[in-house]
Amino acid sequence: MPNRDGPSTPTPDDSMADSDLDMATTDPETSDRWSMHTSTKSLVGSVLDYPVENGRRYCDTGPDAYFMPNDEQEQTRLNILHQMYLLLLRGELTLAPVSDDPDRILDIGTGTGEWAIAMAERYPDADVTGTDLSAIQPDAVPSNVFFEVDNAEEEWTFSSQYDLIHARNLSGSFRSWQAIYEECFRHLKPGGYLEVIDFDYPEMDALLPNSVIAIYVGAVREAADRAGRPWGIGHLKRSMFEAAGFEEVKVTTMEVPLGPWPDDPVERSVGKMWLVACLEGMVGGSLRLLTRDLGWEVEEVLELCTKLRALLVSESLRIHTPM
Repeated sequence: MPNRDGPSTPTPDDSMADSDLDMATTDPETSDRWSMHTSTKSLVGSVLDYPVENGRRYCDTGPDAYFMPNDEQEQTRLNILHQMYLLLLRGELTLAPVSDDPDRILDIGTGTGEWAIAMAERYPDADVTGTDLSAIQPDAVPSNVFFEVDNAEEEWTFSSQYDLIHARNLSGSFRSWQAIYEECFRHLKPGGYLEVIDFDYPEMDALLPNSVIAIYVGAVREAADRAGRPWGIGHLKRSMFEAAGFEEVKVTTMEVPLGPWPDDPVERSVGKMWLVACLEGMVGGSLRLLTRDLGWEVEEVLELCTKLRALLVSESLRIHTPM
């Protein structure tokens, strides 16, 4: 979490960052901060006309399009992940030491918007913005949360600076995480934070050579590399945050069980949710990458996923996932 300190010497905080600017105030005419409203997405009809490819719906098509689907199955996975993180972080929404009264919060790649909505409820006087390539967020949300269709790889045009910028589970999304961190730094107030959370699978070739899970993980890694958007947690290196100008970088690593096998009840619940999320995302996380970038047939991908699903639900595999 990287942190940006001071007007001229910014700083990050490991997966979080902080910076500084004029404090933004909420609309004084908004008397009921808990009222629900229709989110201002400013969408045109064509944005919502999402293409379907090999039975899954995506935000776009083409050789450079984002690899994950945005259909109901993927939205279910994202919602499960949000609940898993709440358990993993013991009910906290962020590990960043934000103040009790932040003015502006930005969630990049907000997905279904659950984190942004929860932050808006926890900080009713803050303006919370969630951006994503897909408009899959609910319409009825707290009056201080706003969703926008936006591509974080393009130049950021936000007129405000933020107390906290949050990015979660965006591995494989960007060609240049360094460019993303530089934009985050520019748009953070001095004293604000950038929090980046991601996961990776252990090196399965070493743990279980030639196994189904080793083949799956290896193929997805190779396809993501060919697509120019590497998959993993290489972007969480301290040096990358520091190169963007952040200071006080703090890295926190957690080992998440894959499956409900731990004795500890909280870990067991976390492991169960993580397993379900992995099962829900197994096809979505590989189908476009393997067919588009490695030339696999759809049937080959589905067959591999069927075998991997059988392995994971058998509970014979007891591994932790680093996050």
